[in-house]
Amino acid sequence: MYTIKDYLHWNVIVWFMLFLAVFIFFGCGSDDDTDDQLMETDTADVTTQTPTSGDQGLINESIILEALTFTIDATSNEEWTYFSFETGDVVEVADALNSDAWDMGFQRTKVKLNGGISGPGMGSAVMLTDTTFEDVDTAPEDGYRSDTDDTLAIVAQSEKGWYIYTGPPTHWILPLEDRVFVIKAADGTFAKLHFIGYYKDNANKQDSGFVTFEYVHQPDGSHNF
Repeated sequence: MYTIKDYLHWNVIVWFMLFLAVFIFFGCGSDDDTDDQLMETDTADVTTQTPTSGDQGLINESIILEALTFTIDATSNEEWTYFSFETGDVVEVADALNSDAWDMGFQRTKVKLNGGISGPGMGSAVMLTDTTFEDVDTAPEDGYRSDTDDTLAIVAQSEKGWYIYTGPPTHWILPLEDRVFVIKAADGTFAKLHFIGYYKDNANKQDSGFVTFEYVHQPDGSHNF
């Protein structure tokens, strides 16, 4: 027969076991919450990481160079108009022979480069024939010519340079479509270029001396277009 002492003893044991079970249950739930919080923190760390210098290099390499079209007023028979690949625009040049601010000079059908006898830069060119502007994706390793006393690198003669002269009765200047020029700029960077027109109104061949060309300039010094 159980005494009151025995009853109290077993009652304490039961209550202690219940307390222990509740403590273990909620303790496990707390650990799970902690694990979930840690997982959320780890995920946040991964998604907010900024690119390293190596990653940025890969991003830069994937940039596609843009083909640009420019029309330059080369109507003067006496003055040259100067163009810079770096600025993508006409530049004012007081002393072309001692200036590295320009890459190409235009005067009617004549084109000169900032190199050789024309300037202090590394300007030179390779003329590629029987090709298209889109197909030229790499600058040649060699074959570049600079302006000399005998001839400009881009020859100002019908069929030998960038255009064909139709003669009478129209006397038109028409760019040769299968000619692409790879230009080494004054600073040694590369550009590919082809001539599109010679008139302000190319459709009707009116107002001559406005030279239009399309080009891609690679500013990083590599040969890739």
